[in-house]
Amino acid sequence: MNPMSLHIRRFVLLVHFLAVPFLCFVGWTPAAVGQEPSQVVDQYVKAAGGSKALGKIQTLTLEGVFTNGEGKSGTYTLDTKLPNRYYSELLLGEKNLIEAYNGKSAWHQNAAGELGTLVGPEGMQLEAAAQFYNSRLVHPKKSKMTVTFVRHTQVRGKDALQLEVTTGTGVKRRCTSIPRRT
Repeated sequence: MNPMSLHIRRFVLLVHFLAVPFLCFVGWTPAAVGQEPSQVVDQYVKAAGGSKALGKIQTLTLEGVFTNGEGKSGTYTLDTKLPNRYYSELLLGEKNLIEAYNGKSAWHQNAAGELGTLVGPEGMQLEAAAQFYNSRLVHPKKSKMTVTFVRHTQVRGKDALQLEVTTGTGVKRRCTSIPRRT
């Protein structure tokens, strides 16, 4: 993998690291130490407007701009659409990196512009991302997802909880949440 592709891949992972907590736990309410993961998810769903409101979301788009360490600016887009569509695009100068799942297959475009179908673990990761982002963790059991507590951690000097979401296919994603104090 060339250095530019590695740099772009790391940025996409960073954006997903930041987007996952945003989608998982925006407006999360206080949690007691030792709380069950299902209670944490229930509190997130309630704080985000409730399962009825979250269930009405058909599409979600997150867009942003950034400047890399070399001063070059770029854009990032994450699109999801029910029931299981996922599209992630990073544009940095002339380099464009895309990862997508269209409901049946996963594909990507690398920094050199080459298109390819993703199979095996890479394809399963994108399928799981589509399921995860579109579920918004409303009724995880119905979506065949399990949520487990990983550990207490620190994020920017604040106490946080880290949870792990496992899809029905066994793919795992971690969410970190900073409880809001009331």
